[in-house]
Amino acid sequence: MTSAPARFVLAATFLALAACGGEPQQQASAPEPAASMTPATAETDAASLDPDIAKGEIPSRFHGVWDAANGTCEPNSDLRVEITARRIGFYESVGNVAGVGSEANDAIADLVMEGEGESWVQTTRLSIETTPEGERLHLSDAAKPTVPDDYPRKRCPA
Repeated sequence: MTSAPARFVLAATFLALAACGGEPQQQASAPEPAASMTPATAETDAASLDPDIAKGEIPSRFHGVWDAANGTCEPNSDLRVEITARRIGFYESVGNVAGVGSEANDAIADLVMEGEGESWVQTTRLSIETTPEGERLHLSDAAKPTVPDDYPRKRCPA
């Protein structure tokens, strides 16, 4: 897992690269460290970490295309998200991973976001719940207390 200072350096690097894109962009500030993130310390047993998180990537269990429980999974569905190890693509924005931590089975990703001519940094909690209907992905603001997700997403066929 990436340490808090390293995550912020990474986020600043992404923001500096984004600023070179030609159009003036809104300056994004580094995220406040999520209190729930597991710090990288000497006491952390690397073997107990998810290997993807240890590489600074979103764990593979979250990878794939997800859409609202009643969504079509079509590319134009506004609640559709596509998750890879280093990126989350939303309907009108995309987030590049600057760092990943964990809390229990949840992944906490620092994302350098771009969309609709704006840039910002956000910390997103990813969690999966198993229901009788199948897996449900929950995305929420990791800087805020965990609240029920109004839009749980189903996994779309590959």
